Amino acid sequence: MLDHYKKYGELFQVDREHFEEFYALLKHTQLLKSDFFLKQGEKCKYLGFIKKGTIRCFYINDQGREINFGFYFENEFFTDYESILCDTVSNMNIQALEDCEILLLRKENLKSLYEKEAYWQQFGRVMSEKIYLDAKKRIDDLLCYSPENRYLNLLKKEPLLFQKIAQKHIASYLGITEQSLSRIRNRIVN
Repeated sequence: MLDHYKKYGELFQVDREHFEEFYALLKHTQLLKSDFFLKQGEKCKYLGFIKKGTIRCFYINDQGREINFGFYFENEFFTDYESILCDTVSNMNIQALEDCEILLLRKENLKSLYEKEAYWQQFGRVMSEKIYLDAKKRIDDLLCYSPENRYLNLLKKEPLLFQKIAQKHIASYLGITEQSLSRIRNRIVN
């Protein structure tokens, strides 16, 4: 268990004293490329952590177009936190972009940890704050920046994204067409 703590303790933000309890609740599983972790209309039952692979979260708008909301890579958590918190069906789809190895924590286990002691309540608060801040940054990007500045901000913050994610998904994430993304890239290169 010490090897797992060295590898994941800091990433999970769980101290050594509580790590074994937390790690014992995790279920190891795999998603193949294009498999869905969650489909729109289902209730989210897990908090996921990516050991290996890439995952995207997307919505389908009222015209039937996919709108990418987020991308998650190795050593990152992912979920539809709203569905977990409110016990409602999800409006979101979560899909593997490549073969993935993931660790899953059932929402019931997460809730029982919260009820167990103040340590786990703090863990939940920190996790909630991170999810909120990530969503706020995403909204701020879409509302406050031009497409070119969104592209430049993304390039600066997430260079790995441009190596691992298809251009059509990046364009959707930026809220532009693939043609607009190509024009922006050409302007920046020239």
